[in-house]
Amino acid sequence: MTKIIILLFPVYFILNKIEAQTNIHTDTVKLSLQDAETLFIKNNFDLLASKYQINEADAAIVQAKMWDNPNLNIEQGVYNKDTRKWFDISETGENAVILQQLFYIAGKRNKRISIEQINSQIAKYQFYDLMRTLRHELRTSFFELYFLQQSLSVYNRELIALKTLVNAYDIEYKKGNIAFSELARLQALQFNLENEKIEVLKNTTEKQSDLILLIGDSLSRPIKPAVDISVFDKINAASLSLLQLLDSGLINRYDLKIAEAQIQSEKTNLALQKAIRFPDITMGARYDEAGSYVHNYNSISISFDLPFWNHNQGNIKIAEYKIEESKSLKNKSELNIKNDITKAFEQLIETDKLYKSSLQNFDNNYEKLLDGINIAYQNHTISLLEFIDYYETYKNSKNEYYHLQINRLDAIEDLNMATGITLIK
Repeated sequence: MTKIIILLFPVYFILNKIEAQTNIHTDTVKLSLQDAETLFIKNNFDLLASKYQINEADAAIVQAKMWDNPNLNIEQGVYNKDTRKWFDISETGENAVILQQLFYIAGKRNKRISIEQINSQIAKYQFYDLMRTLRHELRTSFFELYFLQQSLSVYNRELIALKTLVNAYDIEYKKGNIAFSELARLQALQFNLENEKIEVLKNTTEKQSDLILLIGDSLSRPIKPAVDISVFDKINAASLSLLQLLDSGLINRYDLKIAEAQIQSEKTNLALQKAIRFPDITMGARYDEAGSYVHNYNSISISFDLPFWNHNQGNIKIAEYKIEESKSLKNKSELNIKNDITKAFEQLIETDKLYKSSLQNFDNNYEKLLDGINIAYQNHTISLLEFIDYYETYKNSKNEYYHLQINRLDAIEDLNMATGITLIK
């Protein structure tokens, strides 16, 4: 048993070191869910990057509206063998100027502008869909961190009480009043709780990191969520209508809006590809000082491709297939939304029913249980095995209770995410 204690001592040392490092942070931030969401919208790096993508899409509209630059061609004779002059710019030399401008016909320019406008709208939809996804991650991480900290307080309370008892029994053992086996069992229980506490601390640290990244806190300050669970206890999941939830999802889900906008984009692209069948026109003017049949020759020109073989048939077919492809993806998106909402709704109904079927005074009863365990054991009204069993029962029951609350809140947030709006705040 002494060897076991020696082996477990490093665990105790590591735990105390972690606690000491945790206590260094005196600038812990206490945040409500509303505060966390405000910081998230303001500082989240992924959202900020997505906003720049919207600006990029808007800039693409501006670019699509631009006319092609005219083309200027200047020609200068190098050597005139008749006059034996180099770069002759006089009347006897050759100087020519050609100015050309490309003109799009069949509405190609407007169709390209329309495509960029749709792309800009898609970028906005992608921003809001990203916000929906990250907001779900924020809220679930917020609640999970809160209950992890509650679970941590359970271990702290047990360990404080148990350490006091172990110290007292250690004194009694040295006096020869109790057997070492009894002290060793208490110490083993203590080390076991400390080991479990390390795991909870590890999970808490991970959730802290996730939340800090989501709200964009550059100072990386520890967060203490402020949660009023009584607000969520008032939720009646049975009062929700699945049909209304489905309608809400089909109206408010931005991933579906993206799929619908993609169809419109492909239709506009088909119109553009059909317009490309018609060749664009290049018009120009030419001045030639001495290189034509007369001096100071002036002319205008028009040029275009002759559509003998290439009628853009392949790209038109591709555009037609793209429309059908985007329609299939839109139908898939609708079905995914319906499945998401139905699954989230059924999960919420089950978790809500399980949560409300638990005893309303569950928490208070188990708090009272722990208060009497130590006294009962010291008074020898319960055995050591009963004492350890009570400790395990208290810890497991509290953790299961917190786990049940997390599952219920996760189900609420899953339904919020599936419908695209915060139905349950």
